[in-house]
Amino acid sequence: RLKYSCMMSIDGNFHLQRNHKGTRKDAPLSGNAGFWVDDGELEDYVDAKGARVESQERGLRSSCHSFKAGDPSRFVSKGGKAVSGVAMVSCARHSFIQPNGTVDLEKGERFAYVDVAFASVLRKQNREQRHLHTYDIGCKYGIHFKERVTQSVLESETADETNTQDSMARDVLISPSEFPLDFSIKVPSWHVLGHILPCVLANNLRYTPLVGRTAGEGVETIWAVMNAHQYSTREMTHGHRRDCLTDIFNDYNWLKLCSESRRVSSGYFAACQTFLAKASELRSIEDSIGEERLRALEAEAARRGKDQYGAREVKGPSKNKVLIALKKAEEEDNVRMPKVSGPDNSGAGQISPVLFLSNALELEELQFQLQTRNLDAYMAEGTIGADKRRAQHLRSLDALRRRCEEHLAALKILCPGIPETTFVRAQDPTRQALYLPSGFNEDDQKAYNLSQLVKQEGELRIGSAHDHLNALKDALGLRRMLVEAKKTHARGLGQVTRYKSSVNRASDVVTRHQGGYRRHWIAISRLGINKETDPRVRGLQDLKDGDVQDLRDFIDSDRFSGKTGDLPWIWRSIEIELSPSSSVSEVKQAILNWEHEVLRLTWVHARAVRDRWWEEQALLIEELRRIVASFEFLEASWRVKQPSSSLAPLARSGFRSHALKKAAIFQYLAKEARVQLIMVEQHQRREAQAYGEISESMADMGWQSGDMIGSIATTEVEDVL
Repeated sequence: RLKYSCMMSIDGNFHLQRNHKGTRKDAPLSGNAGFWVDDGELEDYVDAKGARVESQERGLRSSCHSFKAGDPSRFVSKGGKAVSGVAMVSCARHSFIQPNGTVDLEKGERFAYVDVAFASVLRKQNREQRHLHTYDIGCKYGIHFKERVTQSVLESETADETNTQDSMARDVLISPSEFPLDFSIKVPSWHVLGHILPCVLANNLRYTPLVGRTAGEGVETIWAVMNAHQYSTREMTHGHRRDCLTDIFNDYNWLKLCSESRRVSSGYFAACQTFLAKASELRSIEDSIGEERLRALEAEAARRGKDQYGAREVKGPSKNKVLIALKKAEEEDNVRMPKVSGPDNSGAGQISPVLFLSNALELEELQFQLQTRNLDAYMAEGTIGADKRRAQHLRSLDALRRRCEEHLAALKILCPGIPETTFVRAQDPTRQALYLPSGFNEDDQKAYNLSQLVKQEGELRIGSAHDHLNALKDALGLRRMLVEAKKTHARGLGQVTRYKSSVNRASDVVTRHQGGYRRHWIAISRLGINKETDPRVRGLQDLKDGDVQDLRDFIDSDRFSGKTGDLPWIWRSIEIELSPSSSVSEVKQAILNWEHEVLRLTWVHARAVRDRWWEEQALLIEELRRIVASFEFLEASWRVKQPSSSLAPLARSGFRSHALKKAAIFQYLAKEARVQLIMVEQHQRREAQAYGEISESMADMGWQSGDMIGSIATTEVEDVL
């Protein structure tokens, strides 16, 4: 279904117009051959079904999109214009203009005109193939397409399953027995972004299996070339314009044909690199999810179908519960100075290294909080309560200074190997060095006999880093909920001010946990812990400013459907699912739901991207094989062509020379294409040997090695040349 799919694109262009230049008696030299539809068939179909098709268009008009194609309000003839534009069918994969697939539009991009062009191309294809085509408004155009082109509205002429193409009614374009078995019309990748979400989920090629990286927008590149001829052709008569555009279409197709093997080959190598990168991204996401959670996501994806690519609505808590959670967070993070006792009377032997390190990390946290509070204390001068806050701040500094003295005294007892000259007293207690093992280099740690403390501090640092990371994610979710509550509930200046104050306090919580995590992360690297292989550090990374983002913005901006790397790493590490009986606040549950939803969205889109790039590899190599076969067939066909014996000898020599010239051209193109195919197949073999994960990815997607390595025997490029 992938390799033998038929993919076409349909689109209209209103630049290729024609002004009134007399009657249509000036017939084109090519007649109904070439790129244009049969004019007689077009007239019969429009006369018989034009009004009915137009009524369907009016009934299907919806708010799904704002595109002008099929808009009944545009079905009016423009004064002075015999032709208002053209509609064209082209290959969705290679953008070749299809024979008998172009039609002149007289009253806008009406379905009746597009039907004739599309059906003229479609009935030449194999009905056993999988047919997947694109149109800017494919979501509504395809609803009644089969009915329109296979059923007659004429009372005396009806189509049935036994009709052939020659015995069909005049308004039947395709016999019902010849209509494709597997048929669908999607929306091109760029235009689909202008449709509503249900339509995007149903018709986006990025979510459709077995299409590769087909965009369906190739016909737009055709218009970019053809529009250069709009001013010259619009003043021509009917036949002159048709013949001129036919020559232009032929030239366009020929130039593409000559370079197609190189384009497909280079596209294949680019697809290989991108596939490996996307597969690596997906594996990193799945590693962070865990096997149990991954199995649940896979089951949910299979159950939801294409709905899996859309974001589910995550219900948030009430504003009162959000404010209660904020108050609780403020209380937990508030600077609470313990009572300072006298010197430790328990003796040096009773000092616990773990307790000493735990108190030291708490002291380090207090230093940071008072550092961030310094600025606020000085900025508060002249405001109400400034004297009281300043006095409280000074008392906190005194308490911190005593704590630092006690810490240094305990450190001397616990680590007698540290020289006395090492300790330096700072005037500002918030800047006082605590001389923990992470503050010394590796040589000093060994010289001062701190090996045991290094291990214990590493354990505490890793645990504290995880605690700060979880608290940071909670604080980000809490801040976002306050912002949403302000938008929804704040009425009047007083309420807005109070909400802003609450949001600022929540931002302070984010800043504290962000700073705490970074301190522990830096200390971990100084303690000789291998961040790449140590399982205790799994889920921890360097925290940059761009990583501190809340999830609601990520969902609302639809960034989960873009690059996988857009998702900050802090949200890729998901915590264990809470059981239904767990005691958890509504606020915490909403944050967890957001976290799970974003991770799910990122995973399903990353998997879809990887699958499309794998399909693109398979399509490109199959297309390259067919290019070689097509050129070799054309070479053989031209080489055996013989002119009629009734012609004069000189004419026969001219026809024969032309045939041999064409055969030589296609022989050259076939050799060039085969060289490209050899390089691609050799690259496949090297990649299959160098990257074992390619075979695993193939097995996961149900592909066999025969799909990747062709049956064409590999020979040296020099032998072919």
